[in-house]
Amino acid sequence: MAATNKRGVFSLEKVLERQSDNHWSKIPEVFRYVNSLATTGGPSYGYFGAGNGPSSTVDRVDYSNDTATASARGTLSSSKSGTASTSSTSYGYFAGGSEPGPVSKVDRIDYSNDAATASPKGKLSYSAFYLGATGNQSYGWVGGGTNTKLSTLCRIDYSNDTATATAKGPLSVPNNMVCATGNASYGYFGGGETAPGYSLVDRIDY
Repeated sequence: MAATNKRGVFSLEKVLERQSDNHWSKIPEVFRYVNSLATTGGPSYGYFGAGNGPSSTVDRVDYSNDTATASARGTLSSSKSGTASTSSTSYGYFAGGSEPGPVSKVDRIDYSNDAATASPKGKLSYSAFYLGATGNQSYGWVGGGTNTKLSTLCRIDYSNDTATATAKGPLSVPNNMVCATGNASYGYFGGGETAPGYSLVDRIDY
């Protein structure tokens, strides 16, 4: 009889045996990617920027000590209010806003050097303030906003963030003062000032 294959996916070999001959993964190896993220600037902190005024201020909240006062970091490239923000693993993006008057500017914060002034990057496909934004690891979606109420939606490519954001499918209705959130597969834009009211939620399929 042929020797039993004890290395296959459906092997019944004992864990102890596999551990003894170095064929069993250790927990730190399985979670190496998650652990490496925890050592970088982005996942360890939250950033708040701009605001009524307008303002160029950026504050950083330390998640490991979130009862402390946020610390001032580098400023945005210009003073503005009503921006939207989204993030990759390494960078934070503040998009649109009013200086006063709607703009299409996008500023990027480098988490590894967040005391520096944010860098201007590629613009949005439209100008607006009071927008919403969400994203995944590869892209950021920015939508809605005030320049009259807008249904416009555009996408920032984190791998090519000097390019103008790409126009995508619009929201279902024109909306401003909108909030956004998302997971790995979908983005949600909700609330705002639009008919049929503040309870409307649109879902974007990434």
